[in-house]
Amino acid sequence: MKDAVFDDFIDRLRSESDIVSIVSDYVSLKKKGKNFWGCCPFHSEKTPSFSVNPDKGFFYCFGCQTGGNVFNFLMRVENITFFEAVKLLATKLNIPLPEREKTPREQAKEQELARIYQVNELARDFFHACLTKTNYGIPAREYLANRGISAETIDFLKLGFAPPLWDKLSLTLSERGIPLDILLKSGLSAPRNSGDGVYDRFRNRIIFPISDVRGRIIGFGGRVLDNSQPKYLNSPETEVFNKRHVLYGFDNAYKHIRDLGQVVIVEGYMDVITLYTQGVKNVVASLGTAFTPEQARNLIKLNAELLFSYDSDAAGQNATVRALDTVRSLGGTIKVVTIPDGKDPDEFVRKHSSQSFQELLKSAQPLLDYQLDQALKSDDYSTVQGKIAVVGKLTPILAETDNAVAVNAHITRLSQVLAVDESALRSEIRKYIVQFKKDKNVKSGKPINIALLYKQPTPAVIQAERQLIRLMCDDLSLIPYILAKLSPQEIQGTLQQEIINFIVNAYNMENQVTQAAITAGVNSLSEKANNEFSQIMLMENQFDDVVQLVDDCIKTIRLAHLTTLYEQHRLMADELERMGDSNFLQELAESQRIKHEISKLHH
Repeated sequence: MKDAVFDDFIDRLRSESDIVSIVSDYVSLKKKGKNFWGCCPFHSEKTPSFSVNPDKGFFYCFGCQTGGNVFNFLMRVENITFFEAVKLLATKLNIPLPEREKTPREQAKEQELARIYQVNELARDFFHACLTKTNYGIPAREYLANRGISAETIDFLKLGFAPPLWDKLSLTLSERGIPLDILLKSGLSAPRNSGDGVYDRFRNRIIFPISDVRGRIIGFGGRVLDNSQPKYLNSPETEVFNKRHVLYGFDNAYKHIRDLGQVVIVEGYMDVITLYTQGVKNVVASLGTAFTPEQARNLIKLNAELLFSYDSDAAGQNATVRALDTVRSLGGTIKVVTIPDGKDPDEFVRKHSSQSFQELLKSAQPLLDYQLDQALKSDDYSTVQGKIAVVGKLTPILAETDNAVAVNAHITRLSQVLAVDESALRSEIRKYIVQFKKDKNVKSGKPINIALLYKQPTPAVIQAERQLIRLMCDDLSLIPYILAKLSPQEIQGTLQQEIINFIVNAYNMENQVTQAAITAGVNSLSEKANNEFSQIMLMENQFDDVVQLVDDCIKTIRLAHLTTLYEQHRLMADELERMGDSNFLQELAESQRIKHEISKLHH
């Protein structure tokens, strides 16, 4: 439905909606200055830090850094998609949705999805009845009781049991009028290898219904009661079930994750159930498979800190390392929970207590600390070869870490533990960057990894970039003036660069771009950039000379960019000369050219 009619409808909804009125349905707001304030609905707080600007149509929480427009607010507070937020806002404003006739193919697909959700719900009820009301379920009930799972928990989670029969579920659902093709497309049944008919995919297994975040049943997990293989079996990929995107327990944990700003990630169904029933309600599992980027994004967009609590045996630790590699590149905040005694979370809680597990959560290690400890445990660093091995494992990690404070602190710690000079460690990191990134970055004209300098944009630079964004949005006629003096690539803040690129692209596509168009397009920004943009739009703007302020901001940004470039080329020249590479002369000449540019800006 993404067309001109729909775009016009979105613009109408935005222009006719009063964000203060919409937010007031969920949050008690009080006016203070130009904005309205209240306690954030997205995390627990006693002192209001949630602000709504009626003129700009944005909200922002200074506590959890969540922000956006009226659609973002409804999506978050109601846990719905953008299109569902559009429909909800239209209902609140009593504006009818534009009619668009669906094609026969679209109607058929919609009906098919509805039938799959229906058959999954019927299957859940069938499995639950088999567990709780039939003799088939007796061994499973005994197993669950021995694992500490109460009847109340079984009922709450609608746990079930698939009877040890070839086609009991398929026949039962067929008698209820479910077509054979829907049984196959739902993944509940599979075609027989020989002859006609189907057989049940799940047999003689405890069944764990898997829901999406809206509570709809999308698939199932099954566990055997004995040692037969496979121990766990999940539904196959279907139109509604993609295990790369799904987290077990996410529907129940969602509100708790959002309130606490933290999520505990475990490996198995039983880990989730035990922790949830013992009071750790912000817990999810990755369906017994490798943790995926899609699963990570679902959690990161909630501004949640990710605490990995995988099994403490070798397989669990390997899974932890793989999961950390997956999440690190996405920018999530990661910690690792170490469970003693070689236990998994379920065993640990049953042997000790939920309070003991809560203490483990409090002592969870930040990612770099965990990686450093793992490297130190893996080799005997009392020997020269051991020191080299540890440094070799940690050099890529430190080189690719953006947090300057953390990197410096770990270099100092590593230097003390290994009895190796800090300068030697920094030299190894620079060598890694030169050897593995020189071709990609130098030849393309891109700057070298900022890890060479171990520093991030200063607060003054970030403030100048934010001020420039706000000025561009308040007066769109400034955009060509700014573009003539500053390249978006000179912006150092990652989020600020994304926002400015978005504004510039909107301007380049349509020279008469409006403020409404910019506001409308912010949903295309990443979650963090959208939040940053909301905060910028809530900044208080007081100045006398707009052009002078713009020029001051540009000068601050350009100086910072050129200074960073100068240091990068100078260090590269030093490293290339040390390695005997004649290209150091080219790098040296470039550093001198940049130094001259810097001196001109100072005059």
